Amino acid sequence: MKLKLLTMMIAMVAFSAIKVKAQADESRIKVLNTEKAGVIKLVSAFQIEDGATVNFFTDEGTLKTDEIKGSFPKGFAKRYDVRKVNKDFWIEVITPRLSVTYHIIPSKDGKTFTSNLEEAVHKYDVIVASRD
Repeated sequence: MKLKLLTMMIAMVAFSAIKVKAQADESRIKVLNTEKAGVIKLVSAFQIEDGATVNFFTDEGTLKTDEIKGSFPKGFAKRYDVRKVNKDFWIEVITPRLSVTYHIIPSKDGKTFTSNLEEAVHKYDVIVASRD
């Protein structure tokens, strides 16, 4: 009985550690305004080992997909010209460890944007061992 209780406690601590790490990762991908009207900056501030996919879409469908290839030990920053998008859209960033979706709301003049994190999905392998 003590072994089962100890195993459960270890599992709970491990899941808590994963949750804390996960919250830190989702805040390390941002969509920012730039000094140039109609241009946004996508910043990833954590290690990406196998590239990323960036999808731009509206309620009508996909606008653009950008494949970012390579390894980025300190993350990456990339600018996108979205002047031709005159309504709300979403940006989905997919990495091997994390996928985030931001809802982007342009200002009336189209020069600035408000970004809201809508979804974050973490992809961690969890290994649980039990002893019979």
